[in-house]
Amino acid sequence: TMRAVVLITALALSFGLVRSQCISKDDSLIPPPIPYLGHVAPFSVGLLKEVLPASGNFFFSPYSIWTALTLAYFGSNGCTKTQLERVLQLGNREGALALYKSIDQLYRLQENNSNYTINAANRIYVQNGLPLKDCLQTVFSKEMKAVDFRQPPTTHNHSSNAQQAQAAAEDINSFVSDTTRGKIPQLVSADSVSGAVMVLVNAVYFKGVWDRQFQVENTAPQKFFVTPNSPATVPMMNQEGKFKYGESRELDAQVLEMAYRGGGASMFVLLPRDQGTGRELDQMVQRLTTSTLTTALKNTRAQTVQLKFPKFKFEKKIDETLQQALVRMGVADLFSDQADLTNFKPDGGLRATDIIHKAVVEVDEEGAEAAAATAVVIAITSVAIPPPPLRFTCDRPFLFLIRDNDIDNILFVGAYRQP
Repeated sequence: TMRAVVLITALALSFGLVRSQCISKDDSLIPPPIPYLGHVAPFSVGLLKEVLPASGNFFFSPYSIWTALTLAYFGSNGCTKTQLERVLQLGNREGALALYKSIDQLYRLQENNSNYTINAANRIYVQNGLPLKDCLQTVFSKEMKAVDFRQPPTTHNHSSNAQQAQAAAEDINSFVSDTTRGKIPQLVSADSVSGAVMVLVNAVYFKGVWDRQFQVENTAPQKFFVTPNSPATVPMMNQEGKFKYGESRELDAQVLEMAYRGGGASMFVLLPRDQGTGRELDQMVQRLTTSTLTTALKNTRAQTVQLKFPKFKFEKKIDETLQQALVRMGVADLFSDQADLTNFKPDGGLRATDIIHKAVVEVDEEGAEAAAATAVVIAITSVAIPPPPLRFTCDRPFLFLIRDNDIDNILFVGAYRQP
């Protein structure tokens, strides 16, 4: 079966008649040959702390949400632009557009990598007949597509226009399904896009093969403690081998990196120290900052580890919760009547109406559907007799990240709390 991890973010914008203008003062700025997204980490960590629910499994792609909001940023001015620059860690529109192009090109080239595949696709759907300026369509030539979102104005032609909205939804869902290799077959419904005039869609697919695969015959049922007194049974994968391992005092956690073949991407697991309270994961997340995460990532070294890791698959969709989290983080105007998106629509009146995010993760013996991780390692003095293997047993709630190591891009973050 195909192991893949996917994530979708859709940002729906609703506005009236519009004229568009160029995105920046220099839309043709040369993209950097090797993009770097480490500066986006504060957004990723901050958003995790805002959207992580108090219970249950959770999985999302901060990178995907960042990308969708960056597309909205290209249309913003005034306070809306200032807010997005601050929250998304963007400097100016010219640099942001060049960075966006560079990342897009990088992941297009990555699609045929045999070790791991990162397929990121972005598209701007606009109401058919919308008089967008040629320059906007030139800058986003691969991403722009006209569809018909119109609501039925009267009961007499309800059927026809309802079918038009249905066709638009099917077009978006088809794009998302293709990008995610069928892992997310439906993101929007006809009702959810009816009456919209612009929808920003971002889809990310990841499939990786472990550098050190687990043997299927070593997977066996084992207890997983949802809370100290509430055990459940999970298929637990087992192996002993060399892994980059560390211990973060700041997070009070063990950290392990499971590399995907080729080393360009990894899953990092942050396992809080067991204190018998059942609140260890939440307390670790409270201590999580860009600094503590970065420190944990850098302080790792290869050691012999006896690893036990559950085999799992789940999906998560967030919409209103995500919008409320972004407002709390400082993206206030974009979702209100105060929105200034006059770089898309010079005469105003455009605001973001919806942001929808859905992600799927699957982890098994051969690999996983997401890639990004962080780890911290403590140096151990060498001795003549090899030390016994360290134990890394994920039989209680933990946090995991999937990272594109080449450009320091956190693609996915998840919390596993229950089978």
